[in-house]
Amino acid sequence: MAVASTNSERIAALLVGALWGNRVDLSYAVGVAFGAAGDGADLLCDDSARAAEQLLLPGGDVHLVTDNMGSELSMDLVLADALIARAGARVSLHVKMHPTFVSDAVAADVWSLLAAFSARGGGEAALGDRLQRAWRDQRLRVLPDPFWNGPRFLWDRPLRLARELDAATAVVLKGDANYRRAVGDALWPPETTFAEATGYLPAPVVALRTLKSDAIVGLPADQTRLLDAADRDWRINGRRGVIQTGGRWLSR
Repeated sequence: MAVASTNSERIAALLVGALWGNRVDLSYAVGVAFGAAGDGADLLCDDSARAAEQLLLPGGDVHLVTDNMGSELSMDLVLADALIARAGARVSLHVKMHPTFVSDAVAADVWSLLAAFSARGGGEAALGDRLQRAWRDQRLRVLPDPFWNGPRFLWDRPLRLARELDAATAVVLKGDANYRRAVGDALWPPETTFAEATGYLPAPVVALRTLKSDAIVGLPADQTRLLDAADRDWRINGRRGVIQTGGRWLSR
């Protein structure tokens, strides 16, 4: 029981780290100004404990849809390593075919980071070695797809992606653009939950998103009124973030 609790706490902490890594988007200087260390008050919705429980199901098939290279992708790789080691998961990293914006993660960025880890030595080199071994053992996959470069929403995902995502133990969506893909880039009624907005997706979904656009679900109306009064740009300035769970949340 103690080991399970420790694993859950570790994965939950890594989810929070991966969330704030999403601030460091070189195409969005306003968000970068807040840095990769988030304040607890800026985490508007925190489903990290629930998400960790799902992600730690033994032998899971976890799909992580990446956003930005650099600091954010580094945190994604640390999370992938922990899921492979602690849950025996297979982790698939979905990346863009080419950068649409300046810091979008592509396949070459994964290998560049692993090389940088190795060059640093110490714990970073050990992390890189584990991930290289996981790739050789097909426990880590890197999957470029042009869908992530385009404007389509997740309900329009092509069959090749549906085969990958829909049977997953969990799909982790990183960043603002992927959040908007999931909820249709729409202004929803304030009482709408993330689970309701993403109920069309067959797999459990975890959104790690710092806010850089108007679309948001799952926040009580009283909370949004307070935020509106405190900071008129709270929806777009990259300061605040959410960890939300949705899709069809079924343990398997």
